[in-house]
Amino acid sequence: MNKLFLFFILFFALNIKAQEEFGLGLLLDDSLYFDRPVAAPLMRGDYADLPESASLKQFTPTPGSQGPYGTCAGWSTAYSARTILEALKNNWQGTIIDSNSFSPSFVYNQIRISNDCKGGTSLIDALNFLKDFGGLKFNEFGYDCSRDVTTQDKSKASVYRIIEYRDLIASNVVQKSRFVKKSLAEGRPVVIAMDCPYSLGRAKEVWIPDSSDYKDWGRGHAITVIGYDDKKFGGAFELMNSWGKSWGKGGFVWMKYSDFDFFCKYAFEVIDKSATESALPDLSGTLSFETSSGEEMKSTFNGNYFVTDNTYPSGTLFELRISNNEPAYVYSFSSDLTYKTYKIFPFTKTMLAYLPYRQNNIAIPDEESYNLLDQTTGSSYYCFLYSKRALDIDSIMSTVESENGTFWERITHVLGEDIVDKKNIEYKSDNSISFSAFSEDKSVVPVLVEIKHF
Repeated sequence: MNKLFLFFILFFALNIKAQEEFGLGLLLDDSLYFDRPVAAPLMRGDYADLPESASLKQFTPTPGSQGPYGTCAGWSTAYSARTILEALKNNWQGTIIDSNSFSPSFVYNQIRISNDCKGGTSLIDALNFLKDFGGLKFNEFGYDCSRDVTTQDKSKASVYRIIEYRDLIASNVVQKSRFVKKSLAEGRPVVIAMDCPYSLGRAKEVWIPDSSDYKDWGRGHAITVIGYDDKKFGGAFELMNSWGKSWGKGGFVWMKYSDFDFFCKYAFEVIDKSATESALPDLSGTLSFETSSGEEMKSTFNGNYFVTDNTYPSGTLFELRISNNEPAYVYSFSSDLTYKTYKIFPFTKTMLAYLPYRQNNIAIPDEESYNLLDQTTGSSYYCFLYSKRALDIDSIMSTVESENGTFWERITHVLGEDIVDKKNIEYKSDNSISFSAFSEDKSVVPVLVEIKHF
């Protein structure tokens, strides 16, 4: 046999072996992600003034290796993202982070389909597990496919539950980078589901895909985004992988924004409650009503809720903008004198009501559309609930409809003891409506606006 031919066979065999030693394991079937919680779209201005770079690298543990196994979901969510959040909260550095990192096996072993480490999992399963049950430290559970989880393990893990996670990008969005940059600038790691070409295994400081890589590979891999830099490599994200320190540059690699937009399928922001707590007041926000002609719909606070100063024609078009200044669950629904309720935020069943940044601005229904005053003359009501915890908004709306009394009386009766004491809420009205509150042992601030119309 020709020596040159033998050389190419040997080279090909070694190349395949090198590729196979990097485990993957993420399932990319879209049906697995159909009901994923998604982020509410912020107004364009919220993405306009982001810093040119941001990094969480100082809070990462030393990159580990998943070996040839299908455990990337456990590594990216627990070992990387969950550890970063805990390090951020405690301002840990260096070896302290490594000694407090989270076990990928504790998550993976409880969501896997088979009894070994070969089978793949979805990011949804891993993130749901961290939200519902928490994580266990690496020094307590390690990286061990054969280890069973005990009741004591589960009890220890429960204190490390994340508060929420959410997909930052819609499937039809072309430029995904700005949404992920916003999350990183706010100090939150992002775990992505990517379609992984073989060339990623050969990456050094920056991954340069082969020209033939831009296609559907069907090779899912979960990896953690820990920073970005608009000036580096023409604009790129820094990724922390689970292929060991000898891969990339010490276990990290840069990925250009354009390649991110192509290969990233889902991008999940991971949110830790303790990392989002802010100084008092701990609930506050602003509401703005403006007609399509540009007139501010001013209102006056009557001691319980706001009533517009002017009366408007039915069918009036108006813009509605809401914001919150501290992380909060925000809900909104409307009604009229029939007391039938209509949900207006979140927009969909899968959209997460939690707005985790210090400043979130939402246009309802969006920045290009108006709301319409209904034809039931008299009054229309817009109710906004700012809450420290998740609410069953569908149940609240249904109960409000079945209650007796005025709309305000119905709302306060349904929310009951959860409403923040009135003495701890300051309501203001000028061109816009605003409030600030000290929740103390309560959880919900209701803001009701009555719009009079004929």
